[in-house]
Amino acid sequence: MPLTKPAVDEKQGDFMQRCMSDLATEFPDEKQRTAVCYTRWNESLRAKYAEIIQEAGKRNRVEDSRVKAFVAACGALLANETPQDDRLVASMQEADELLMWLKEQAAYKTEDGVQYPAEAFAHVPDAEKPSDWKLRLWEDAEKKVTRAQLGRAAAALSPGGFRGQRVTIASADLPAVKRKIRVEYGKIGIEDMEIPKWVQEANMQRTVIADYIPLTEATIGSKGNAQIVVIKPGLNTSKERYYPAEILGRDFAVFEGVKMYADHPSEADEKNRPERSVRDWVATLKNVHVGKDGAVLGEAVVVEPWMQERLATLRDKGMLADIGVSINAIGTASKGTIEGVKTNVIERIVRARSVDFVTEAGAGGGVRLYEAESTLDVDLVNLDTFKERRADLVKLIESEVEIKYKAEVRKHMEQDEKVKELETSNATLTTELSGLKGKITLAEKAQRVAEAKSVIDEAISKSELPDAAKKRIAEKFAGVEKADGITETITAEKEYIAKITETGKVKGMGATKSDPEADRKALKESFKRLGMSDAQAETAVAGR
Repeated sequence: MPLTKPAVDEKQGDFMQRCMSDLATEFPDEKQRTAVCYTRWNESLRAKYAEIIQEAGKRNRVEDSRVKAFVAACGALLANETPQDDRLVASMQEADELLMWLKEQAAYKTEDGVQYPAEAFAHVPDAEKPSDWKLRLWEDAEKKVTRAQLGRAAAALSPGGFRGQRVTIASADLPAVKRKIRVEYGKIGIEDMEIPKWVQEANMQRTVIADYIPLTEATIGSKGNAQIVVIKPGLNTSKERYYPAEILGRDFAVFEGVKMYADHPSEADEKNRPERSVRDWVATLKNVHVGKDGAVLGEAVVVEPWMQERLATLRDKGMLADIGVSINAIGTASKGTIEGVKTNVIERIVRARSVDFVTEAGAGGGVRLYEAESTLDVDLVNLDTFKERRADLVKLIESEVEIKYKAEVRKHMEQDEKVKELETSNATLTTELSGLKGKITLAEKAQRVAEAKSVIDEAISKSELPDAAKKRIAEKFAGVEKADGITETITAEKEYIAKITETGKVKGMGATKSDPEADRKALKESFKRLGMSDAQAETAVAGR
């Protein structure tokens, strides 16, 4: 961002004029006064520079090209020790503009190296102070709110904390924090009864929702159909109820297709015919959606000609303020303080009974509803009253639950028995398989030994060796699984015997008369000299 010397605007000129005027007495010399004024401007710029760095870091804008350009240019300017620099005037204007832009950007808090906006936390006492934000509800920047992360936030509010760490939040802020966590649970489809007790409210109760919206904000079409406001976020007219925008944005669909009647039912109708009469049905609410301001909007599709005519007439005469629509719904609410007002904060809209055309609101803007006694209203009755008034049904429900429970237990027991049987059977089969593998191994080994013995026996029988030598070789190869080396052993035995035989002969003496006994004795001695015992030598000679 260049910091060139522009024409001084009126504001900057006024600053210099005031500064020069204020210092006229203290510094009679004009040059000295100018230097002092630029020094003051320099100090102001330094303060702006520091604030910009802080705001840029808080809002994850440090790497923004506009911020980087200003920081580089302003840093170089402030490093100049000469304060009489007209560029200070231009830089201050740029600093003000940049600071204003930065403050319009959302702040972020960094956790585990990730930056999160204020909406990612349950407790945001000051949107401009991320260091005070607590109880992150987003698991990460992509998944955002998850049941697991909500569970961690809820656990942090428990006596033991999350992994031993308990969050500290002012008691006055705690109800709103818990409410926000409950709302987020509702957004991901978790029912109230499944929400951890650490974030539940003891005073949560079912309640009738009845509020009036005049048709002054409606658009009546040529056929009598009306684009109407069903319910608005915020405190209602009587301030008895508060409708959070996020709740309306989550639960608005309960109004889709709801019938619209002419007037609320009378007290007698409510008691004698709570299902309402088809004669009073004049329209159906369609295309329900949420507007930009968070209000629930819809189209009243009018089916009765007289109501179409009535709405058109009221529109033409400018009298739409004299008629309005009133919701008759069921929701859950908790006690809370909103904008300093103690009220009932609606946390869930469970069911819409009707959205009726009515001609006037009651005191404080509410609408009188002739509802059945709450102890008899199925949408409002609590368990204690139900047990007292319909003990027979409670007993029947308990009996059915018990039957189903026993059936489930029996089913699980049978499954456990089957698992045990299968485990036992598997162990038996494993043992049998192991035994079979052992038998197969032994059989294969016996077959290899038999095949080797057949080859060895055949080779020995054809060797023409003495019986003693054959026996010795057979013993040597007994039980082997391969006949490898039998041929070499037989050959070596033949060579050995031949050598020994030759040793027992007398050569070079001419012809002599053979003496078998002398030859036998000489051969025996030869065998003994080779290390044989007397018996072995005798055996060797006998096998010759």
